Formats: sequence, structure tokens, C-alpha cells
Amino acid sequence: GVGYSIVERLVDESNEPMIIVLACRNKQRAHEALASLETHFNKLLHHQQQPTNTKENHPVKRYHHPELKVELVDVSSVASVTEFNKRIREQYTTIDLLFCNAGVLPSAGIKWSKLMTDLFMRPMDLVIRSDVLVQPKQHLTEDGIGNVLAANVFGHFLMIKGLEDQLSKTEEDPGRVIWTSSMTAEKSSFDPSDWQGLEAAAPYESSKWVTDLLAIRLNEVWASGTSLSRSESLADIAEENGRTITRRVTRSASKVTLDSTSSSKKHIMSISTQPGVVASGIGGLAHWIVMLRIALHYFVRICGEKNQTITGYHAALPNVYVALAPNPRTTLDYYNKYGSQIGRFGKEILKVETIVEYDRGQAEAVVDELEKLRAKVSQE
Repeated sequence: GVGYSIVERLVDESNEPMIIVLACRNKQRAHEALASLETHFNKLLHHQQQPTNTKENHPVKRYHHPELKVELVDVSSVASVTEFNKRIREQYTTIDLLFCNAGVLPSAGIKWSKLMTDLFMRPMDLVIRSDVLVQPKQHLTEDGIGNVLAANVFGHFLMIKGLEDQLSKTEEDPGRVIWTSSMTAEKSSFDPSDWQGLEAAAPYESSKWVTDLLAIRLNEVWASGTSLSRSESLADIAEENGRTITRRVTRSASKVTLDSTSSSKKHIMSISTQPGVVASGIGGLAHWIVMLRIALHYFVRICGEKNQTITGYHAALPNVYVALAPNPRTTLDYYNKYGSQIGRFGKEILKVETIVEYDRGQAEAVVDELEKLRAKVSQE
């Protein structure tokens, strides 16, 4: 999946030695992933050590075999995340990157009538959105939290708050919290009076909008006591490091002034990403439906629909781009969502779009609710 590919690409594209902690829920799958990654990295190391016959003196990228570790954690469980945080704090004084990638999209089947309607009226929605999935209402976890919100948002929030001191580094090189959101995260899917999405028809999309609100608002909280200003230009297309980067910016210049008494300043950045349309097992559909969907994804990609990333490797592009971007304070904008697209024949495209529906009042309310919930579960 995307998490596996983030690790793979992070090491492949970086020149720095790394310690990478695979935070996984299932022990067996975690160690299978670990063994597979070790095999992949050992092959890279072996290839690097082989003599070359080239007569030209080209600079060679230095590969560092990472130190990989597994830590078990269930992000939908407060106790599990709390214990995880404790173990990490005992082992590490600094954390450079925290990828909030775990998530669930429960499905109870397919809305066949909507599928047939969309097939004739909105065929592209079938390969971009999850509207045709029947999403059951959330059940409460043992902590009394909606299961989708717990796995997609609150567990990560609890983890971040528990590791803030390790993530906070310097102004020039802040720790980075990188969220895997979704291109279907929309304000219309969220009801402020039901912020957990307990009654939502699409709790997954609701939780992903909360993710986007949280990804931006955390920056404002951490930067308290400062004035944040940003100016934006019209849409443009640029080339960077051989990849096409598209930007669609529609917000006007804005300025945010924060209350210096709200919290202590932290040198951490929080950025939202989206992986495009990935042919993963999320959604719990039957195998034959998944295989049919994969074939459909490839067909519409060839037809020119750029969101069909399909593989975890292509989906991980924005996560790794954000993680390795130099001078993040100037090269990254936390009001943007960094996404993955792909051309007909496999050329990767980094899609950069401003989250135009961001509502600061709504974000403040959501973070306040998350803080109240964190305080409540911490006392129990």
C-alpha cells in the first residue's frame, strides 16, 4: 500500500541515512513488510557495490541502507497510541518526519442504482470517488469515539500531541507531520454539528475534511505569537526535478494574526497530501470487483484521466516530495494540498492545489473538540 511505498521511495530518493519506524497494527503483516523492504534495500546496496564499466566520471548517488524497526500500534485505540508514544519518547529525542497514513474506509457493499446512474451520467465519478460505496454508520470504539474518525484522525492527533517535543526542531528545519488525506475531502461532506460524522452518510469523506482542517490549523497553533502572511498568484505550470508540477491557486492574499497566549511556539509543519486513486484493498470489496476496478482505472488513465495513480508507488509521490523538500518554510505552503497524478504513459505529476474551502472558524472548533476529547480520554 501507500505506507509501504512511502518507506521505499523515501530511502530511494534520499541521500541521508535514516532510522525508520514502521508503525503497524498487525504484527504478521508488519514483519512481512519489513522482510520485503529489507530485501529491496539489500538489492540496492548490492547494486551500488558492483563495479561499473563506464569511462565517464558521473557523480554517483550515495545509498544508505536504512535501519528499519517495527512498533505495533492501533491508531483507533487510545491506550495503544499512548503506549506507543511512551516507547518512542524513550527511544528517540528527535523525530524528523511523521507520516499520518493509516486509515479505514468501511464498506457494506455497492449502491447499484447509483452505479448504473453514474455509469451513464457521471462515468468518471466511478473511478474517482467512493460515492457508490455503501458506508455504514460509525460504531463507537471502546473509547467512545466513532471508529472512522478514531482511525483516520483522532489516533494521529493523539500521536502528534504526544510527540510534539520530539518533532519540534528549529525554525529552518522543522519536524514535518505529513497527512494522507483524499481528493474527495470536501466541506460539503462535513456537518459541524456532527463533527465526528456519527450520522454522516459518508463518514470517510467527513473524516478526510477534518484531516484537511486539522493539517492547516495545527500550523496556526504551533506558530502562535507570530503573524502569518501569504500571497498567491494565478495558476501556473512548472517543471521541477524532471517532474511536472501543476498549481491551481484561487485564494486571494490573506493574513492571519494569532493570539500569542494560545500555546507555546513549536517548530513543526503539518502538510496535507492526497494519493490520487489507488487500487488498494481499502473499502473491503470482493476480489473480483477490485480486479475489475483496476482494469477500469488503467483504461481511463489511457483515456487521459490523470488521477489514476493505481499503484502505491505513484501514490506516495506527494508524501515523499513534502518530506524531502529543502527549505520547507519557503518551498512548502501548508494551505496547499500536495497530490499525485499520472500521465497516460506513466509520467508522474505533482499536483499542488490550495485548499480553497478552508474555514478557520470551523478548524478552530474542530481542534477545540479534539482537545476536549484528548483531555477526556487522558483522564479515564
